[in-house]
Formats: sequence, C-alpha cells, structure tokens
Amino acid sequence: MTKTIPQPPDMPYMEHLNRPIDIDEIHQAVLDGRRQKAPGSDGFGLEFYKAHWTTIKEDLHNVLNQMYFNKAITPQQRHGVIVCLTKHDRAQTPADYRPITLLNDDYKLLARILALRLRPLLADYLWKTQLCGVPGNSILNAVATVRDAIEQSEIRHTPSVRAVAGFSRSFRQSCTSIPLHHSQSLWPI
Repeated sequence: MTKTIPQPPDMPYMEHLNRPIDIDEIHQAVLDGRRQKAPGSDGFGLEFYKAHWTTIKEDLHNVLNQMYFNKAITPQQRHGVIVCLTKHDRAQTPADYRPITLLNDDYKLLARILALRLRPLLADYLWKTQLCGVPGNSILNAVATVRDAIEQSEIRHTPSVRAVAGFSRSFRQSCTSIPLHHSQSLWPI
C-alpha cells in the first residue's frame, strides 16, 4: 500500500511517519495547543506542560515515543471524562446540554504530532473533491456545489432529486438561500 502513497520530497513516506518523535515536535505541539482548556482525568492541562517544559521535556519525550512505538497507551491515558455543558441559562432538557469529552493532554499531544506529520501528505492522498482535511478546501465549497447543481437543473429543465441529511445548524443556515421548491434533485435521473 505504501507504494501507491505519494512520498514527501525529503524522506520516504514510511520513514516520515515512523521516525521517533523528537523534542522539537513535542514542544511545537505544546505551543500550538489552545490555552485555558479543561484538563483530562490526570489533572495536567497544557498550561502545566508549558510552565514546566524544561523539567518534563525528557520524560514527556520518552512517554510519547513509548505510546507511539510500543502502542503502550494505558487505560488511564485513554480515559475521557464526559461533561455536559449548558447551551443557555435555562437548561431543562437533555437537548439543552452539549456533551464534551475531556482527554488527557499527553494523548492529545500525540494526536497533534501525528496530524502534523500527516498534513503534508493529505493533499496528494485524498480525492480533490474531499472538502475537509485538504489544504485550501472548505466545507463551504459544498454549499456552492449544491447551489450550482440546482441552478444547472433549472437552466436545463432537468428533473432531479435532492436529499438532505441531518446537517448541523451552521451548515443549514448557510443553505437558507436555496429555495424550498427546488427539492427535486442535484443529479439528473
């Protein structure tokens, strides 16, 4: 499979992903993390890693490489705490709450490092029509595609069927300019 995956110019694909995690990568991942996020069950938030970087960097380096190479992620490191936050002041029903999962930061740091390693490969590996995860693409391109398809259907007087799945509120709000009487199709039958 790795023969079909494009390789970064400076390093073969597998070497790029499977090299040991270095301290500079970890430090960058710590610096890139968002501030004032709630810590996971271990109680160590990103601020702890930033404040004590010089003291903990070697130990964190060893822990993250052990997690990565030995697949030695303990149940405590994987443990997430689910907390329900209220969406507004008068929350009374389950729909008035938004659940979030608090994960430990060592686990999130490993995920961030792997995501940064994969990012340069995504544009070549994913389909050009992939709207998320490809640099330069946006989910908003999907709205434009839907509008264009409806317009072409109208211009050509082509019967079509439109299917709408459960989109989030923000996506629905961006589609409000699509007239409801066009609920036939995006694809000619």
